[in-house]
Amino acid sequence: MCKDEVYGDWYRGCSHFVKSYYSGVRFDCNSQYCALSPSHVHMAVNCPCPKVATDERRIQNMFHKACDDCRSAEFARRVGR
Repeated sequence: MCKDEVYGDWYRGCSHFVKSYYSGVRFDCNSQYCALSPSHVHMAVNCPCPKVATDERRIQNMFHKACDDCRSAEFARRVGR
């Protein structure tokens, strides 16, 4: 399966990766069964090969706390909102 390079921040407190941007670089898997690869052999419209690329994560910043979404969810849980 092909991969798209994505940059973002890693939060160790909750183990979440928050995406910042895609670099536009795609890593080719060279598989004949991946619809996104130039090596793909099936040309039919109804080809069952997967057409989804996964993310190749690149960490820009690492924080030792939880991300904003997790911190606000924890705050709402504590105050009962």
